[in-house]
Amino acid sequence: MKSNNHSFITSFLNYIKNVRQYSSHTIRSYSHDLDDYYSYCINNYGEKEFVNLDHTAIQSYLQYLSKRGLSAKTLARRLASIKSLYKYMLINNIIRTNIAKFVKTPKTNRELPHYLSLKEAKDILSLPIGNDKEILRDRLILELFYATGVRISELIKIHLKDIRLEENLIHILGKGNRERIVIIGSEAKTALLNYLEMLNEKNANEQGFLFPPIRKNKNNTISPKTVFNIVKKYLKIVSDDEKLSPHSLRHTFATHMLNNGADLMAIKDMLGHNSLSSTQIYTHLQPEKLKKVYQQAHPHAK
Repeated sequence: MKSNNHSFITSFLNYIKNVRQYSSHTIRSYSHDLDDYYSYCINNYGEKEFVNLDHTAIQSYLQYLSKRGLSAKTLARRLASIKSLYKYMLINNIIRTNIAKFVKTPKTNRELPHYLSLKEAKDILSLPIGNDKEILRDRLILELFYATGVRISELIKIHLKDIRLEENLIHILGKGNRERIVIIGSEAKTALLNYLEMLNEKNANEQGFLFPPIRKNKNNTISPKTVFNIVKKYLKIVSDDEKLSPHSLRHTFATHMLNNGADLMAIKDMLGHNSLSSTQIYTHLQPEKLKKVYQQAHPHAK
């Protein structure tokens, strides 16, 4: 992990990597955001003054970003990174006051998630045809995304020991090192059994990961980029929506569950969301269902 930051920012990045166990993608985002913020501060205020700045420095930085044409969503993400850094510095006695807490997060219009229709979901799951190693792997990756709603970072960290086939369960290590259990249905289980049979025959998994790397790497597991490219290849076949990604299968899982009557709190737990507010976005995707519920339940609806 490369960074031109001050040592305490590097220490913060190591903390979220080794202690909080954030994904490599998230760490890169934090590193980029904090590199840019730190560079702005030392260019405008001087390196020695950094820890003595007040909240107006952060506000000035956000105004600078806004003038560059960055969206409110990007500004909110940059500020979230900065707030995390200052919280860390306060806990570690690097600063006496958390100046970031005085800066309000810019209001953003939350973009609705992109997801597959039921037909598109059925189509994409039927695409990997055959029984060679790559096809069995691709089929299982698609099935697990749709059946469980896991993130890429969670999928690649699944160990064989995490799988409880007799109970149709998989233990997942999620964001912030939080553990949860996801359930696999019959289709995903069949794909899993076929893949595991191949994996045993190939004896390709010395480290015990469900998805070993295509080429040897330091993490001994398939890379997020490889998984992204695999899923994106199939998404392009079933949809013209360029914004679809592997994360869209997570959105598809949640949306289809909600449309078929699943409780929002249950979906929250299955997705591994920390708060219900993150899950509530899916209610905006189903106005017709909400109208139907209203018509059936409200005394003055008829």
